[in-house]
Amino acid sequence: MESPHIKSLQESLSQLVPLDMAHLELGRQMFEAFSGALYGMDLLAAGTLNRSKAHMAGFRQLVAAKNLICAGALFRLRLDTALRFHAALLVEKPHDFALAVLGGKRVRDLKDRDGEKMTDAYLVKKLGQEYDWVSRVYEQTSGYVHLSNTHLMSAMGPTEGSSESDGSLTIKIAAEDKPLPSWIYIEAIDAFRAATRIILRYVHGWVVTKANPELVQSW
Repeated sequence: MESPHIKSLQESLSQLVPLDMAHLELGRQMFEAFSGALYGMDLLAAGTLNRSKAHMAGFRQLVAAKNLICAGALFRLRLDTALRFHAALLVEKPHDFALAVLGGKRVRDLKDRDGEKMTDAYLVKKLGQEYDWVSRVYEQTSGYVHLSNTHLMSAMGPTEGSSESDGSLTIKIAAEDKPLPSWIYIEAIDAFRAATRIILRYVHGWVVTKANPELVQSW
């Protein structure tokens, strides 16, 4: 994952645009590949791209509105999308896996090719073998999904003009964040970009496989 560097918040948000557009291009390539044949993995990838694009739109709007509580929860869902599409690459028969998910099966109740149930913890571990930041960031952003100290701390801060010694606090109840430095939002955007690249990378891998079936023996 990239380290935040000196740039404006608007510039950082604009860097999400090419990734947003890539969702549509990948979808087009996928449904045109192999003479338009339709497979289980196409359905899984389509749902993945659709969810990913919706999250992208929401995240951009929430960061622009300085609503990190909701943007952070969306980032956690972003990782969830990456984990579950990556799960299809861990099983013996990806198309059967995709159809099982389409039929309502929970991923955590399905097993990978090694016979391991694909719980969230297991999927985080497996994806973390390729991206070492995943486990740490998954744990950190879980605090945005469940009511936690993340939400409590976001509602309070020192009173403007007060000294640290007097212990004066300002508590807010509002949709907009308390004043935060821009680098916090930029770091969140960089993390979101990194998670998006994971999703697009694996979907692209399926598109290449579909277009070139001779590259694999059996799917």
